[in-house]
Amino acid sequence: MEQKYFIHDGIDKKGPYTLEELRSQNIKRYTLIWHGGINNWTEAEKLYELKSLFEMTPTPGINLSKEIQVLPPSLPQTTASNNVNYKIGKIEYLNDNTIKVHYEKEIIQYRFANFGERLGARLLDVLIIVIPSMIIPLLPGWLYFSLMHSGEDQQTLGQKAAGIKLLSTDGMKVNFGQATGRFFANILNVMTFFIGFFMFFFNRRNQCLHDSISSTIVVSELRRERRF
Repeated sequence: MEQKYFIHDGIDKKGPYTLEELRSQNIKRYTLIWHGGINNWTEAEKLYELKSLFEMTPTPGINLSKEIQVLPPSLPQTTASNNVNYKIGKIEYLNDNTIKVHYEKEIIQYRFANFGERLGARLLDVLIIVIPSMIIPLLPGWLYFSLMHSGEDQQTLGQKAAGIKLLSTDGMKVNFGQATGRFFANILNVMTFFIGFFMFFFNRRNQCLHDSISSTIVVSELRRERRF
């Protein structure tokens, strides 16, 4: 049975070819060739039957008596392209500053990420980390104050111990949305260099900035009368 040859051009396999057909393919010394008599892809100049194409001294021939395989290996195990600078493991570092990674079922070529890509990725990752880390610490405080202030007693445990409570400026029960707005309005007190807290001393209702924004007042009970 006539030997069949395959060519690997660095991207894909071509063939099968007979020896005469192979000679007409204008192959180079470093072109990778495979046939059923060898285990791995081999440079053309190292195949005895092709040495005459490159005017080299013949060396002992290969054993062609092995059983011819139907298909060549899926990927070449050695690469001898002039574009390869060096190889480490499964990665070929090419002269055009790209790399080729030889996976089990495919070869993927990569380029190195540039500065803009890495900077953009880092900024996005920082945002993904920082924003939740800023919000999550607020969750316990938000739920505590908002649920307590909109609850039946309308006071936190600290306010209960101090004998004070929260009321809406219209006398209605403070709802959860109103209590939530009051909690987050505290951020404005910090943004105004705590001036929002000092507003307490300059109005008759003793309201801080977050009290005014949420239409709430903090009161202490003086007496209670029963209505008939």
